[in-house]
Amino acid sequence: MKLSHEERKEKRKEENRQYQLKNKEVLKEKRKEYNKRRLQNMTEEQKEKRKEYNKRRYQNMTEEQREEIKEYNKRRLQNMTEEQRVEIKEYKKRYRQNMTEEQKEKLKEYKKRYRQNMTEEQREERREYYKRRYQNRTEEQREERKEYLKRRYQNRTEEQKEKLKEYNKRYRQNMTEEQKNKTKTPH
Repeated sequence: MKLSHEERKEKRKEENRQYQLKNKEVLKEKRKEYNKRRLQNMTEEQKEKRKEYNKRRYQNMTEEQREEIKEYNKRRLQNMTEEQRVEIKEYKKRYRQNMTEEQKEKLKEYKKRYRQNMTEEQREERREYYKRRYQNRTEEQREERKEYLKRRYQNRTEEQKEKLKEYNKRYRQNMTEEQKNKTKTPH
């Protein structure tokens, strides 16, 4: 008995669905590799176009869509293996090292604007997040961080040290009494 056109179509759809379910991880890896190659083979112009497109797309999103993306990213991060986290960390490190001075400056400006435009609620959330993060560190991680900051401070130029002093001075002057008292008490 011959199947009608619609039945064949449905059958093919079902077979594809079954195949995808069965080979989900393999397909995921293939897609990942494909995207990696595609990105590497892009010209600067294409990369710039893609960046612009993503920027427009993000700007046109509703608040609800942005929240969905945030939630998705949060879940994704929580479900990552340690290996994946290390891989991402290494990638970001290489990316930052390969940035031009202009790109670094641009990023700095963006972060500055972002922090200035934060609501008080967002700032509070951020403080809480860092507080929890600090409390969850092991002693070893705290020592590592201390060493890192020490090296970072030693590698600063006199100009950078002076800038930091000025910044800290202004910051302390703008603090409320409550904030000053908070910093005096240990965590």
